[in-house]
Amino acid sequence: MKDWYKDWFASDYYLKVYSHRNDKDATNLIELIKRNIQIDSNAKILDAACGNGRHSLQFAKLGYNVVGFDLSKQLLEIACQNKMTNVNYFRSDIRSVPLKRVFDLILNLFTSFGYFESDVENFNFIKFASSHLTKNGYFIFDYLNPNYVKNNLVQSSSKNIGKLSIEENRKIVNNRVEKEIIISDENNLHRYFESVRLYSLSQILSMFLENEFVLYKSFGNYSGDDYDEEQSKRMILFFRKT
Repeated sequence: MKDWYKDWFASDYYLKVYSHRNDKDATNLIELIKRNIQIDSNAKILDAACGNGRHSLQFAKLGYNVVGFDLSKQLLEIACQNKMTNVNYFRSDIRSVPLKRVFDLILNLFTSFGYFESDVENFNFIKFASSHLTKNGYFIFDYLNPNYVKNNLVQSSSKNIGKLSIEENRKIVNNRVEKEIIISDENNLHRYFESVRLYSLSQILSMFLENEFVLYKSFGNYSGDDYDEEQSKRMILFFRKT
């Protein structure tokens, strides 16, 4: 299951399985960000692990200068189908991003975190962000809520999307939520995996504080409801660089 993200995010099925995570979700999150922080019109934005560009493209349409990166060549190719001149994409592993410039806003959205085996690897991008944000710049961290996941885990579910039959099996092992995705069509069966480390709020806060961030605001969903450690489905944290 190690390096599961290389196969899964490169597959033709990833966006189909997560089709419910659509542009409406992205719009709601961007509106939440705009309501709660002031972003200057000339702000420079970095979208880390940007996937197919759901969020970066919407920020670019608002007139901001945006840079996005992802490890998946396939998802980046979709993102690059746009014709906008104020958004640029490149391929990179989030553990070693080859950028020297600084940004006013850095985004890490839709649980693009906790994929790796070690804490050092998982938290490395937070150190990068600290040294690549302007003073008083913002880091938006959108992650699953671990307590909610533990208390509400659906062990098995299935759905059909067109001619695809999709079965998802979930379990928690060694404080990681692991998912097996079995996809079958008329002729073939495909098997993929996800494995995400569950970090508590206190663990997340501790690492951000060590890297010169302060918590600015916290939310439990894209609508902007307050974060509750037990009840919220997501952990959406707005940090500010000191």
